Amino acid sequence: MNCFVCSKKKEDFEVWTNKIVIGATYDSVFQDHDVIRNMPEKSVICHACMRKIIDEVDVSREN
Repeated sequence: MNCFVCSKKKEDFEVWTNKIVIGATYDSVFQDHDVIRNMPEKSVICHACMRKIIDEVDVSREN
């Protein structure tokens, strides 16, 4: 599997598997991030890229 964001090959335990799982896990502010919003339904995002998105959302909440 390749990460939708960084395109690096990842194993199944290294990724978030789809947009539905992310939507069920995170709030609407997180779901509205450009990467998440534009993510195809069956794409995957690795943990490192998810962490970057979480950090960006947290910074935007503070501003």
